[in-house]
Amino acid sequence: MNIRMWAVAVCFMGSVQAAPPWVLTTGGYGAVTPGLSVSQAQRLMGTALRTFENQPLDPDCDHVYPASGHPGISLMVQNGRVTRIAADTADTATRSGARVGDTAESVRRLFGEALTIERHKYDDTGQYFYLWDRSGQRGIKFELIGGRVVAIYAGDASIRLVEGCA
Repeated sequence: MNIRMWAVAVCFMGSVQAAPPWVLTTGGYGAVTPGLSVSQAQRLMGTALRTFENQPLDPDCDHVYPASGHPGISLMVQNGRVTRIAADTADTATRSGARVGDTAESVRRLFGEALTIERHKYDDTGQYFYLWDRSGQRGIKFELIGGRVVAIYAGDASIRLVEGCA
């Protein structure tokens, strides 16, 4: 192969897009970010998103679940747009490796002073650990009960909600 053909091949190899890593970050879940429509999220996740018991989507406030793949993941939809992604199994981690089942201490070790900690709204043994991006507009919430992570939420300010969209 001559030098010119090799250079062209290298340029094209660098432009191939890899599949996004399916991790939770302050920006979302892989390529799924707050503000996307349900159809955009479906396309990016490579699977249909369905409501509980396959009821029609309530665009004002609803939760959708992947038909396949992405175990333990759900997306909250408000005003027709994804606002929050939740993980309730250890199948999905944050970019730093935190996952459901981790201890409060391990999450504190990972994120340290960057965490904002609040008492749980309903459980005396629970807490919420928040980690916000630099803008303060998007973040991750770790829900802890009895010193262990039971759910992780990524998204916009809707991660602060504790009862669905309220």
